[in-house]
Amino acid sequence: MLIWNRSQTDAAVQSVLDVLGEEYPIAAGECGVNIVFEIGGGENHLSVVRNGEIFHVTCGSAWLAGRGAGLALAGLEAQETCCFRSHGILFDCTRTKVMRVDYFKRWLRRLSLFGYNLAMLYTKDAYQLPGENYFGYMRGAYSQEEIRELGLYAEKLGIEMIASIQALGHLEPILRWEAYAPLRDTANVILADHEESYVLLEKMIRFWSEALPSRRIHLGMDETFDLGLGRHLKLHGYEEPISIYNRHLEKLCGICRKFGLNPIIWNDMYFRYAHRSGDYYENDSAISEDVARMIPAEAELSYWDYYHRDVETYCRFLQSTEKLNGKTPIMASGIWTWSRLWCDYEQTFSTVEPCIAACRKQGIRDFIHTLWGDDGAYCDFESAFAGLAWSAELVYHETPSDDRIRSLYRAVCGTDYDLQVALGSMEMISGPADHSTPRKLSAPAVLWDDPLMGIIWHEAPFWDKEVWQKALAHYRDLAAKAEPFRDDCNAGCINHAWNVLDVLAKKVELRMLLVNAYEKRDLSTLHVIAEKYIPDVITALEGLNESFRRQWLRGYKHYGLECIQIRLAGIRERYVELGRRLDEYLEGSADTIEELDLKPDPIGIGETRYLSIVTGNFML
Repeated sequence: MLIWNRSQTDAAVQSVLDVLGEEYPIAAGECGVNIVFEIGGGENHLSVVRNGEIFHVTCGSAWLAGRGAGLALAGLEAQETCCFRSHGILFDCTRTKVMRVDYFKRWLRRLSLFGYNLAMLYTKDAYQLPGENYFGYMRGAYSQEEIRELGLYAEKLGIEMIASIQALGHLEPILRWEAYAPLRDTANVILADHEESYVLLEKMIRFWSEALPSRRIHLGMDETFDLGLGRHLKLHGYEEPISIYNRHLEKLCGICRKFGLNPIIWNDMYFRYAHRSGDYYENDSAISEDVARMIPAEAELSYWDYYHRDVETYCRFLQSTEKLNGKTPIMASGIWTWSRLWCDYEQTFSTVEPCIAACRKQGIRDFIHTLWGDDGAYCDFESAFAGLAWSAELVYHETPSDDRIRSLYRAVCGTDYDLQVALGSMEMISGPADHSTPRKLSAPAVLWDDPLMGIIWHEAPFWDKEVWQKALAHYRDLAAKAEPFRDDCNAGCINHAWNVLDVLAKKVELRMLLVNAYEKRDLSTLHVIAEKYIPDVITALEGLNESFRRQWLRGYKHYGLECIQIRLAGIRERYVELGRRLDEYLEGSADTIEELDLKPDPIGIGETRYLSIVTGNFML
């Protein structure tokens, strides 16, 4: 137990400690005081020194008291400096998972103990906009009261909560509804230069201005590939998209000025418009001065990059982004939770480390880790805490310490750092590099793969002929590592990870047996598959369905769970269908199983999300 004296502690530090004490053994008292806090030193500097049984924490800013307390809980001393002014996360609440308020408070406490001071909840439409009945419809949308509660709670920890919305593209969740048909340019992009669009956008921005104390707001505006090419084209004729984009941004900046907000946008469209290919990361990143002059002066640019593995690329694009408007950009890297069932640590470590190194070289002041939920947010997001602990170490120390990471992570999350990282390797690396990024056999792709069609089954050997033998051994090995810790739900449910691995191993094993036995017309083995292996996979899928539900309802609103349940129920039914087809074949009522007769010539498909691989049919 850490005991601190209220009368001897700065009021802002008291606030941090009171909130952390809701969960952790940190309490105010007059007797037995064993931790002392004072404000001093450099603005972002933190000192934790142990003198006998007493920790002395000196922090340049009150929010650093959180990390100071975390280090003391771990029994650690440190002299460190946060290399960023703002260091935080962006959590995706738009792709099915919407965090409950009580659960995000738990995240905020952990972020404080690791030394973060910024948080964004990314909400395309997942908030209840007055008078807009289809805004966040059936999606667990936040009320303004919920957002206010979170903003005030974060403020007590010295964490700035910033709105993160979309104000041009990525608005398909609302534009899908007929009520918003008049505001559609395309399926994803709101109609620019249209008065009713700006009435809605002003209402959206007002919501967040009233909900959060921060005067910064992230307006998104990334990946607007078809801007001006839908209804706008029919109404106004063709115009260079960059002109529409900047005119729209100017109007949004005007709305922000009205509410005293400072707008942030993603930077990618300026680079995409500058390149004929439309590629964000083209080496020739020169953007004309005419375009740069069109960017409103108050707009801050945020450079996102979750892919590159070299310092030089990050430096180059940070420099290019700064040249656009003369402002130091915000950097957004990624803790890899999207299109993953568990945080992918190979990808995270390989991209975040050079990114932070480049930010140090370029003097970047604001840095965020994105935790996206692409393809259905089926990752156990708590598995990312190990990545957040690791990254914080890089932010506070140019020479990181693995022992300090492990100790702090154990103190904050109450579980084993190395096990979490090991489970992240369920995204198995397979085959040669592609654009400096290793090809991965995606665990979700294996999970969604149809037992009869086997689209991923046929494609994966394009990169590695032995991929399925390696995958089976890998899944079994990881499941064995997880087995003794299945009751551990301190930072990600290990039992859920075990259930994932159990399904993956059983799916691969069945498919290997099935293909071999069918090719050889080995009826005896086909009987065993029908009678034993298919029921085993179905039982494993039922276990996974249950563990998905348990980990989901620990922290998220019910909405969105139906997407996982529908997928898993569909996969289960396809194994039932496989059993029927085998029975028909074995009984002689069917001469063939046509899906198994098919021998595709794999070409290495790049897309492995659910709708792209679950069937060869097109579902609109």
